[in-house]
Amino acid sequence: MATLRDIKGRIKGVKSTQQITKAMKMVAAARLRRAQENIINAKPYSKKISELLQHLLSIEKNFNNPLFFEREVKRIALIVVTSDRGLCGGFNMNIIRKTEEMVQGDLASFREGNNLDMYCIGKKGNDYFTKRPYNVVGSYPGIFSHLKFEFASGLIKDLTSKYLAGEIDKVLVVYNEFRSVIQQRTTVEQLLPIKAMDTKTGEPVKDLDYIYEPDKEAIVRELIPK
Repeated sequence: MATLRDIKGRIKGVKSTQQITKAMKMVAAARLRRAQENIINAKPYSKKISELLQHLLSIEKNFNNPLFFEREVKRIALIVVTSDRGLCGGFNMNIIRKTEEMVQGDLASFREGNNLDMYCIGKKGNDYFTKRPYNVVGSYPGIFSHLKFEFASGLIKDLTSKYLAGEIDKVLVVYNEFRSVIQQRTTVEQLLPIKAMDTKTGEPVKDLDYIYEPDKEAIVRELIPK
């Protein structure tokens, strides 16, 4: 039977644990708030660049850039973005499930012909797809703890060079679009070739009255890498 001293010791231990977990909760909340602010602050910039580029492509058909040209699709690169850690509800499984649907549906013929290259960003997706019969040519687990812009830029440069060399004919990305802390939307976007339409609605971008300086083509060349 526990003595009074043992009981007091347990109570003291529980209170110490309470203080530690409270401090951890405060740190986690601060990190979450900073991450959320970064996402929200980046959205207007990303949205406006995309809107301007899509607008230029919809009104100007003479840009001589191979990244715009549709061609016969013989090989596809599929980028799958998941997290490095779990305990986040359906965050990862929604992406994995959507990817499976695509691979077994519209992309089935490419997979069967070994013409589907997968790039798995994040540990959860990488662990899932590398253990199954998929052609994973790019594995990037554990990058989110030290994520930098150079990583995304380097990956896109590699895919762009392969696209220009004719090694791949289309680049798709599957990810969770941030809506709020508790809500994300599983999204599939085509990165290459660049489409001259609104990716949200699938409709041509509305004609907006912009004045371009120096000229449209120079702006397009500058916006594409961004």
